[in-house]
Amino acid sequence: MKRTAHLFCAILLAASLVFAATGARCETVDRVVAVVNADVITLSELNAATAAISGGLKGEEFRGAEMTVETRSKALDSLIEKILIKQSAEKAGIEVSETEVDNAVEDIKKQNKLSHEALLVALAQSGLTYAQYRNQLKEEIRQVKFANQQFRSKISIEDENIEEYYRQNIEKFSVPPSYRLRIIFLAKTPATDEGILKNRLDLIMEDLKSGRDFPEVAKEYSEGLGREEGGDIGDIKSGELSPLLEESARRLKKGEISEPITAPDGIYIIQLIDFKDSAPAPLEKAKDTIKNTLYQKILQERYNFWLQEMKKIAHIEIRL
Repeated sequence: MKRTAHLFCAILLAASLVFAATGARCETVDRVVAVVNADVITLSELNAATAAISGGLKGEEFRGAEMTVETRSKALDSLIEKILIKQSAEKAGIEVSETEVDNAVEDIKKQNKLSHEALLVALAQSGLTYAQYRNQLKEEIRQVKFANQQFRSKISIEDENIEEYYRQNIEKFSVPPSYRLRIIFLAKTPATDEGILKNRLDLIMEDLKSGRDFPEVAKEYSEGLGREEGGDIGDIKSGELSPLLEESARRLKKGEISEPITAPDGIYIIQLIDFKDSAPAPLEKAKDTIKNTLYQKILQERYNFWLQEMKKIAHIEIRL
């Protein structure tokens, strides 16, 4: 507990210096709100964690009314758990190099398409310095390495587990119906001449009814997607088409061509090339997803059990 005592002394010393410098003027001083073994959680840390859960700071400072008891409680639990993992990881001798942190920073910048300057601006807006951010990443990497060592490496998912999950949850792996369509589209704007539009539409319908190939007509007249491919827009899943077009497509048989469909943006003529009804995905395609689902479930269960056991033996003192 020596480290805790030293931290308490440092906090009290800081408080006395602030008070001496400001005389009778009242100042808000950071204080300890929880002790976890030899580590402490301060009010500022709790406020920052609460803000993160709530979606960020509202204004320059916190307002007590904006922090619900439930949110603060969740934030405090999260901080306690992180400290317990950190302490256990340190005890297990898990180290994180500066190179690992550098790589994590570069990955984050790449994933979010951020320059280093943009990252610094984003951190400043969140109230974090670059050094604080690197320290957070370091602890997160340490936690991941600890989880790999303690839990992940000991989890084994067998083929029979995957097959059983697939049978019991077959509805989760159903592929939605899909349409393969060709489309001819005539755009319509406030400046469109209705007479010219009607003449173009009549020519198109005359060509189609005379037996001319849909792709040829689409290449000549269409103003929409897939024109160069003869109007072929590929496979479209149910729900991705506009309701107006999907309703028309649903009534067609393979190879059939619809009557003109008037929509707010123009006129559509569609041809159904193929329709695939809803069906379960093959087990082989669902295998990786199922394995990951089972893996995460077991990992979470083992982690929760470990955490509860750690809380039982840890010295945790709440000072709210």
